[in-house]
Amino acid sequence: MVSRERLYRLGATFAERATTRRVRVVAQLLLVVALVFVVLRVRSLWHGSHIELAKIDWGALVGSFALAAIATVGAGLIWLAILRGLGVRTHLRWAGIFFQAQLGKYIPGSVWQYAGRAAVSRTYGIPGRAVGLSLPIEFAASAIAAGAMAGFLLGWWGALILAGVAIALVPGETIARDRRATVATIRATLLFLPVWLLLGMSFWLCARGLVAVPAHDLAYYMGAFAVAWLAGLVAIYAPGGLGVREAVLVALLGGRIGAANALVVAAASRLILILVDVLLAAVAGAVKRRDQPPLDAADPA
Repeated sequence: MVSRERLYRLGATFAERATTRRVRVVAQLLLVVALVFVVLRVRSLWHGSHIELAKIDWGALVGSFALAAIATVGAGLIWLAILRGLGVRTHLRWAGIFFQAQLGKYIPGSVWQYAGRAAVSRTYGIPGRAVGLSLPIEFAASAIAAGAMAGFLLGWWGALILAGVAIALVPGETIARDRRATVATIRATLLFLPVWLLLGMSFWLCARGLVAVPAHDLAYYMGAFAVAWLAGLVAIYAPGGLGVREAVLVALLGGRIGAANALVVAAASRLILILVDVLLAAVAGAVKRRDQPPLDAADPA
């Protein structure tokens, strides 16, 4: 698992050692490969499942995409909230930095989305120290919130109990020693809780659209997604946790809907999240090109 200290050093130094163009190009190439892999994987698995095209609930799949998009936008806004908590006067357009840098998570190593964000932030004049500190705060807050959501595997009360424990442990998880960073971490963790609720509901809607899972299984599917995401986070060799997350989901859901169906649901959910990343990165890029000259014009190759 990526250490918070490593993220801090990376965020503080990467902007001096790499160019935005290189990070972006590599990230986009890996994204295309991941997208093609998932599409082909879903196609190959389809025949082994019991999912019938005519019975798919397309409305549920659209809802799954919408909730995933809202959650990702929320995560970008949380990064801005962290920067504000560290004393930086932010601008809404900076959220585009987050969306474009997200493509870097498809590069093996689990740090490139943070590295790319640090590099691009430099061109916007965002203080390097604040960016470097915001990254481990965001990483810790997101992981703690996901851990709390994992309690849904034990039911609604299990999630509430784990959420309370997680919030109580936040100060000890903060990389910084100052009060401002600790407060920023607590606030970010609280903000990430609804983001993870949306992601969990998005995954459940994806499953409901494909195999009509019952509504009373909502909590279990939310918890399963959080556990699978954390497993993918630990597997730094897998870009975006690709393969690891799906394996965990099959293990957790196979007994309920069958291993073949579980694998199709996991792959379809992955495809939805990749499409969300592509869409938001494209929108951010279009807005940036409209509002200012191309970033690469000021970025040495």
